[in-house]
Amino acid sequence: MANDKTPRGYESLGQESSVTEVSSYEGINMDTYHSSTKGAQESVKAYPKPDQTKPVRRHHVFRFWPWELSSLLVAFGLIAATYSVLSHFNGQQVPEWPFSINLNTLVALISTIMRAAMLVAVAEVISQTKWSWFSRPRPLSHLQYFDEASRSVSGSLSLLFVAPGSALGVLGALITILSLGIGPFTQQTIKTVPCLRTHNEQKATLPLAHFMPGNGTFYRVGAGSYQVQLDMKGTMVNGIASPTSNDSAIIPTCATGNCTFTSHNGITHSSIGLCSSCIDTTPFINKTTRSNGADNYTLPNNMWVSAESDMVYLNVAPGSVDWASSAFTPEFTSSIDGGLINVTTLSLTTTACSNNGGNLTCPIPDGYGGLTGLVATSCSLYPCLKNYHAVIEKGVLSEKIVSTKPAPVNWVEAGIPHGGISANMNFTAVQRPCLVDGEWYDLPNMPDVPKTGGRSFTDINIDGTNYTVPDECMYKMWFPYANGLMNFMNYDLFDGHCTYNSRQGQAIECDQMWWLASLYNNKEASFDTLSAAFGQFVTAVTNKIRTTGTSNYNYNGHEVVEGAVTEMTVCIEFQWKWLIMPTALVAATAAILIAIITQNLRNHEQPVWKSSLLPLLYYGFRQRAYQEDLSTPVMDLTEMNRAAANRRAKFQNGSEAGFVDVTPSIDDVIRRRGRDVDVDSLIGDR
Repeated sequence: MANDKTPRGYESLGQESSVTEVSSYEGINMDTYHSSTKGAQESVKAYPKPDQTKPVRRHHVFRFWPWELSSLLVAFGLIAATYSVLSHFNGQQVPEWPFSINLNTLVALISTIMRAAMLVAVAEVISQTKWSWFSRPRPLSHLQYFDEASRSVSGSLSLLFVAPGSALGVLGALITILSLGIGPFTQQTIKTVPCLRTHNEQKATLPLAHFMPGNGTFYRVGAGSYQVQLDMKGTMVNGIASPTSNDSAIIPTCATGNCTFTSHNGITHSSIGLCSSCIDTTPFINKTTRSNGADNYTLPNNMWVSAESDMVYLNVAPGSVDWASSAFTPEFTSSIDGGLINVTTLSLTTTACSNNGGNLTCPIPDGYGGLTGLVATSCSLYPCLKNYHAVIEKGVLSEKIVSTKPAPVNWVEAGIPHGGISANMNFTAVQRPCLVDGEWYDLPNMPDVPKTGGRSFTDINIDGTNYTVPDECMYKMWFPYANGLMNFMNYDLFDGHCTYNSRQGQAIECDQMWWLASLYNNKEASFDTLSAAFGQFVTAVTNKIRTTGTSNYNYNGHEVVEGAVTEMTVCIEFQWKWLIMPTALVAATAAILIAIITQNLRNHEQPVWKSSLLPLLYYGFRQRAYQEDLSTPVMDLTEMNRAAANRRAKFQNGSEAGFVDVTPSIDDVIRRRGRDVDVDSLIGDR
């Protein structure tokens, strides 16, 4: 038979036949197969004795793991790319990419490729482990378990129970199972949080004033006498009558409703304005008795109130407060030196009463309006520099006063002695430190400010020393405008009294000075409420000054502080801890791959076959035929693939089911070619 594999006797190997050499047939390399017509010497080499010892080959391990090593490098590269991408976008706005692709899509794609690359190496490690597993007697079914473990999660779960003694196989199976969490874990690294984004093309603004007055804000009524315009008078009245209204509120420019301003030492901007300082003068109240036997409660400046019907319940008056000098605080003392007006308020109130177990005890137990007490407060209103910190959130301006500094008259600039009066003098405060052309200056180095064109300097005495200061660092209120404020407050705003009668209910009657009733506070006036009322009043005045004031001596130029316009949007927060698990799995993959390669290096008898099926065909249960070269050691994967490419087989069903080698021998090829030649000759003769 042409395919007869019956071994020949060694004595027949000396016979030689002269035949034509056939190197290939139908794409099969015939040099790898034996022929009975070969020379004796070659036949002897090709058919060693059955008891010949098989040599051991040192297999080149690393050349069989290039794809696994490459895939592992890809996995490491992708996990590094994930860290890099998410670190780059951490704290930034969620990117907007074409085709509705977002960062989650990119991370999902990276994690999917990373898992696939990682499992390439894991699958081959599990496959290679099965050949080592069968170095000892094992159930043949374990082959199937290892094969399924290299292909699926369910197979990996089975392997954990079938082959717990295979350390690398179990680790590979665990990695395969846990790899299901790579996608969800990487998605958890991306958290979206609300954040503010800056619009560089837009600016936020808040008004401020370096110099007051602005154009058309006051007028002259006589020699040395001035009045402020109606809008300021209305602001001042409203500042007492309804101090919490929005009539005098600062209106910022902020397109998105969220804006910030650069700060230095907590200060975002400054402005000239009006401040107040108050002291409690209640201890200076004295009780006096009128001729009719009624009681008056009087201050040293002759202001009085009475708890009788139709008598004065609230008295407000400007004037000197030297009579209360013993109660002056350092702040109050510095304010009255350059103050525009001092206002004293005397009122009946129930806040001076004490409640002892439900029993109300008051200084005046028999008042017409019931139990009552007394309160007196003196406040100084003075020009000042106000330092602010501002931020705008959700359309609401939050502006807080960081500090204030009195602005006394600058006698040096006016060229008059201390205490003199001149229409050219200014109430002046110096900002320290001061930002000029991007650099900060304080008093010692302010003369070093560049004297560029258009920049003016002013001399001022501070703590007994004269300094030359650039006008950018000075905040001023011109005396004629300050005189207009003083005249209105002295003669029209803070000089009046209010009376009470039971027919009025809880209200008091103030005649033409109706706005003063707010100071009475429904008979609940106190030092705190009065001090707060004057604080709200000067805030309203300052806000008006800020909107009508100017920059340095430029009557038509309004000044603003610029800020950044921000918008509430969605930003990325990189939660890196969720990447620990995927990183650990990639590292574990590297560990088992290195371990299997090291194991193969130590055991050269075990070829690297990995997931190939050919070893099961070449090295099955049957003993190899003698015509197979027993001197050849166990083939490695490359040799096995080459041999398989040159061998034909078919699966035979029936009682002798199995793969049958149908590769033609050289003798069959020669005989077939001979028949082909004979047929060609017959056709040619015809």
